[in-house]
Amino acid sequence: MGIRKPLEVGRADILVGIPSYNNVSTIAYVIDQVSKGLDKFFPGMKSVIVVSDGNSNDGTFEIAKSVNLPKNIHLIAKIYDGVPGKGSAIKLALKIAKRLGCRAMAMVDSDLRSITPEWMHLLIKPIFEGTGLTTPRYSRYKYDGTITNQVIYPFTLSLFGVNIRQPIGGDFGLSKELIELMINSLLWRTPYTPRFGIDISITHTALAHDLEVKEAFLGSKIHDVKDPTKHLGPMFKQVIGALFTCTDLYFDKWKNVNTISDPNLIRGSMGDQEPEPFEVGYEGALDTFKCELERHQETIQRVLPKYLLQSLKESSVSEASITAKDWARITYHFANYFNQVREEDKDEVIEAFKVCWIGRVGNFVKETLELSNSEAEAKIISDAMAFVQEKPYLVSLWCNKFGF
Repeated sequence: MGIRKPLEVGRADILVGIPSYNNVSTIAYVIDQVSKGLDKFFPGMKSVIVVSDGNSNDGTFEIAKSVNLPKNIHLIAKIYDGVPGKGSAIKLALKIAKRLGCRAMAMVDSDLRSITPEWMHLLIKPIFEGTGLTTPRYSRYKYDGTITNQVIYPFTLSLFGVNIRQPIGGDFGLSKELIELMINSLLWRTPYTPRFGIDISITHTALAHDLEVKEAFLGSKIHDVKDPTKHLGPMFKQVIGALFTCTDLYFDKWKNVNTISDPNLIRGSMGDQEPEPFEVGYEGALDTFKCELERHQETIQRVLPKYLLQSLKESSVSEASITAKDWARITYHFANYFNQVREEDKDEVIEAFKVCWIGRVGNFVKETLELSNSEAEAKIISDAMAFVQEKPYLVSLWCNKFGF
């Protein structure tokens, strides 16, 4: 089918949103795999693929519009408005899904090289069975996803008690109810959700509204990996800003949660795969940690009690590890402090927290260099339980903030 406008499509059952920006080498492949999946697994339904582009200058938009699709699948390609970022792209797809009356929506990244048609089945089928959100479960290398592993995964587990391993995986299935909740969310008023904060905003919104969450095993996620000790600056700011904002917004939803549950894992034909390793150095991270700790010392001193500040200093001097318990408390203090300062001061709080995170990542890499992927994964899960055990500490910080 050719390019369509929402009014020409009329009504649809399924929408798949693909946010894009300068992905000329992969966009056609992603659209092709999505369309094949929709055609194979949902042949009796009317499906729409929405490419929501950030005004790419490498030909991405033109390539997207030229992909041939099966006759029952429509393509809507638009340049989104608003703040440049993934969240703004997804917001356009959400609005089109609502306008078309879609019963299910999926979103997938535009730079994927590992996506298969089966991903559509795994992400969307649970939605038609009553699930509110399908999140991905990938086979990932031990140093891939350091923001997730050291902050997002353990923090989300401690808040809502649902063991979602990749809360910001980016490849999701959403129900009609969740689409509506996200369109009307207060989180769009922040500078984080319109950018890379969109994924954690979706996950926390689903959990806060007691929607059922399932995980879909999608195998290895092959994409452009980056050394976590050198990159991820803007993404870190946007994801952490959204995480800390959600923590405050949904306090009444998580404060009394004291159980842990595992979401159902949906498996298809893909077996477990050993992810590709890549080089990462801890020395650079620890050197950066030492240098930046001094530069952000004034902010960190305002955020942390003396014993946690001492733990950081000892780690920077002797390269002793920041314990999982101390790391949980450090994270909780930063989340609490972030929600007490003026808007113009929040960036500095996140920058100071990033310094602490770099130290934690350096410790983790150093400790796990000789461990297998599965052994490192066991450590990540064990460390996450420290966040759960320290949840009363987090609740006490928030109660003190509100004067309870």
